[in-house]
Amino acid sequence: MYLFYSLIYLAIISIAVFSLGRFFPRKWINENAFPFICFSRERGGALYEKIKIRKWKTKWPDASMILHRFFPKRYPKKRLDGEPIIKLPVLIKESCIAELTHFLCCILGFSCVFIWKHIGGFILFILYLFVNIPPIIIQRYNRPRYKNLLLLEDKKLAQKANTHKCR
Repeated sequence: MYLFYSLIYLAIISIAVFSLGRFFPRKWINENAFPFICFSRERGGALYEKIKIRKWKTKWPDASMILHRFFPKRYPKKRLDGEPIIKLPVLIKESCIAELTHFLCCILGFSCVFIWKHIGGFILFILYLFVNIPPIIIQRYNRPRYKNLLLLEDKKLAQKANTHKCR
């Protein structure tokens, strides 16, 4: 019975936090400040290369991509189709929101230990962490790459503008 209550609790917080993330004002997110900045030990994502992130990151399920099929306007595609210079700032903000929501789920998931006061509650919490930590790692890996790509795109635009001025 406690397993059932714990699973219901985890489902409710997952849906609630995900929904909260969808409606969270993007202008409140500063991707260049704590906790979203790249820490020195991450080395721009190089730390995550050691766990072979490139092999598994695209295989990890993404709820927003599934929901995009049903609600395309509310859940935009997280791909760089079209003009990267337009989509990159959106992807950077979305990576911050995704990281924040999964981190919040990790914290709230600890309550399973109090709902199911048995080793089972702790095991369920650990399993819930295993579901939420990989997306955090993926966001922390992708964000510096998106930022670097945005810088490159900005440089290309600046060079184009300078060549048009010279003519």
